Formats: sequence, C-alpha cells, structure tokens
Amino acid sequence: MDKNISFSKIVATPTLNSWSQAYNAGKLFAVLSLEKTQEPIHDLESLNILGKDLLERLEQEFFTIEEKNLKSIKTAVANTFQNIPTAVNVSFAAAAFINNILYLFGIGHGKAFIKRGGILGLALDSSNDRKSVVASSGFIKDNDLIVLSTEAFSLVFSNDEISANLNGLPSEITESFAPKVHKSENGKISAIVIKYGKPQADPPDTQDDLAKSLRAGEMEEEAIEKSVSSFDKYLSLLKSKLKANNIAVHPTKKLFLIAAIIIVLILISSIFMAIQKQNSAKIHALFTKTYADAKIKYDEGKSLSDLNKNLARDSFLSAQKIINDSKDLLPSKSKEAIQIQELLKNVEEGLAQVSPVDKSGLDRSKLSVTVENGSGIEGTAGKAADILKEIGYNVPTIGNAGNYNYKGVTIKVKKEKSNFLDLLKKDLSKNYSINSTSSDLSSDSPTDCLIIIGK
Repeated sequence: MDKNISFSKIVATPTLNSWSQAYNAGKLFAVLSLEKTQEPIHDLESLNILGKDLLERLEQEFFTIEEKNLKSIKTAVANTFQNIPTAVNVSFAAAAFINNILYLFGIGHGKAFIKRGGILGLALDSSNDRKSVVASSGFIKDNDLIVLSTEAFSLVFSNDEISANLNGLPSEITESFAPKVHKSENGKISAIVIKYGKPQADPPDTQDDLAKSLRAGEMEEEAIEKSVSSFDKYLSLLKSKLKANNIAVHPTKKLFLIAAIIIVLILISSIFMAIQKQNSAKIHALFTKTYADAKIKYDEGKSLSDLNKNLARDSFLSAQKIINDSKDLLPSKSKEAIQIQELLKNVEEGLAQVSPVDKSGLDRSKLSVTVENGSGIEGTAGKAADILKEIGYNVPTIGNAGNYNYKGVTIKVKKEKSNFLDLLKKDLSKNYSINSTSSDLSSDSPTDCLIIIGK
C-alpha cells in the first residue's frame, strides 16, 4: 500500500441471514454484503464461505489484468459475480487507484462518496440489478476522502451524517460511525473510509537498494583485501629473492623502491578505509529506516492493545516483518543489530499479549461462537460479540434467545470443546457475571459454542 493512501474499515457483526466484509489488497478496495432471501435455503453455501470466495475471486481477476483501465476492471468485476445463487442478495462497491485516477464499481446499490474541499458528492450509485455492474472514474486529488459502502450502510446513515463525520483520519472517522453500526444489529453494513494524499518521491535509498549496496560494498572490500594480500605476498617473495641471490641494490634506487611501496600501500589503505566508511553509512541508513518504520508499527500496536486486539495484532505483525526482512543485513553483534533485536523482542512480547492463543495452548480462533440476546436490551448480543472477536474468537452468528428471562451469562459448548469452558469463563468474567456453564450443546448446532447474555 502506498504511503499516500490511508484507510480504515467498519463491518457489522453477521447474523443468521446476513454477512458483510470490507476488503483491501494493494490499491484495490471493496465492500460486500450478502443476504439470504429464502428460508430455509437448501444446498446453499454459508454466507461466510460464499463471501470469502467472491473476494478471493475478485482479487484473482483484478491482479491478472495486464492493462488496468475502466473496461478491463469492470469485466473482472462482472466475471467475479456471474454465478451468484438466486437466493442471495448482493450489495457491492469497489475502488481501484491507478496512478492518479480513481476507478469505481458497484452492484446492488453499492455506493461511493467523495468529500473534496468540504463538499460531499455521490460518485457512484449502482442499480438494483445484481448482475449489472455500474462503473465510473475520475482524477483523484490531494486530501480527497472516499467512502465505499454497502446499501445497508447508506440506509443507516444519511448523506448529511456521512458528510458531518468525514473529518480527521480514516480511523477516527470509522470510530464515529461505529456506535450506530453496532446498535443497528444489521449484518449487511460495511464501509471503508480512504484518504488520498499526493504521492511523495521515494527517498534515494530504499531498503532493497541499501541491501544491494551493502552486498556490493562487501564484494569491493573482498577485492581490496585480496589485492593487499597478493601485494604482500609479492613483496615477501621479492625480498626473499633479493636475499637468496645476494643482489645489491643501489641506495638511491632502494629509496625510490621504498617510496613507491609506501605510496602504493597508502593508496590501497585509503581505498579500503573509504569503502568501509561508505559501507558503515549504508548500514546506518538501513538501520535507521528499519528501526523507525518498525517502531512506528510497534507503538501503533501498543496503543491499540486495549482498544482492538485484532488491529493491534496486525500492527505488531507488520513491525515483525519489517525487522525480519532487514535484520540479517546488519553486522552481527553491532550496536545496530543489538538495538534491532531488542525492538524485535518487544514486538514479540506485544504480539503474545494480543494473540488468540491462550497460555494454556488453546487457540480462541478455533472456536466458533453464537451469541444470543437473552436480556431484551437492544445491542446486548452485538456488544458481547465485539468483545469476543476482539480477543480472537470466531463469532459468525448473533441473534435473539428464545426468551428474555435469562440472568447473567449462560455458556454452552459441545462435548468435544469442553476444554474451552474455563477459558470462556475467564474471558467473559471481566465484563459479565457468569450464571451457568455446560458442555451439553447439541451436536447439530452450527457453531461450537452458544453464549446467552442475560440481564
């Protein structure tokens, strides 16, 4: 992702009949919602699997295009959605940044808004025909704010509300949308907020360039060392020959010979020192860039640890990758290598704190959870689902319990997942009072665990 493009996503919690997602890969962005229109639906993949399959297909279609333009990308989008089951409604919007042109695409009332100079405009509104792809394009400008949204998002927020919230960084904007999104308990809501900035010229030495230069410098040093070594051998051989043959050298010529040898040695030494100095400068530049970039991501992860563990995990992983890609290029036991290793240790400690894997070895992401509202208070299930997802659980479904007379929290798991009961109690007891737990959830349940949030 280019540094001049920043973005943030907001996605509602899925329900039994609706699912949505916000997606990004490189300069391609998309939002997608799916809704079942028949109950029951037989021989139909779950919305989650279908949605992920569509986004993977979109990525494959997009990144195999040789010449990306409005027509070719529109064809890729059409190919992606050509075999949608008739029992599923689709709402989709996508954006692609190619040089300084923004390409927009939509299906099923997917929308794209642009705020420029304080004025919000609707750049794309797709038709209700799910098989028809609507497209538009235009030049993008510095500080433009773009919002891609599904139909449900644009129904929850009026144009005036969207415009009023489009201020500041994308992450701040999505935070302002979040309360109303989660309160609505509508699984079809998703949006991406993108901020475009004028591209800046890359610095002369990228990490790859520095790495190549370091390797080239090492080769030059080896060549100089070989030359010095060869010259030393030659000089020793010459001296031994002179001694062996008892050759007398005129004092004046001897002085010239010594002076010539000294000049050659000084020249070689100067070249060697210059290369070492140049190499040290390149090492320092590589260290500075690596450390600075990784530290930014590490600090970002730390600040998000208590707010959103999923986002914090992404930041820590980015910091870890930056360090691992460059640490082997730094001389071992150098002060730069030691500093990098210390930062890597901090990153790995931060990653451990937001990992879905508990100290007991249980991976929360391997447990699928249904959360139901047993209190009758609006938003109860959505709030609990957000808490569980934040610490790594897979929560594909929320809904309402059979009645609203539940007290505290009821936890039920399938027998084969009973080893998760203690971990669930520990995780939920931070926010709720646990009323009962059991491992008698029916094997026919679509998820491994049922959690009912009572009064």
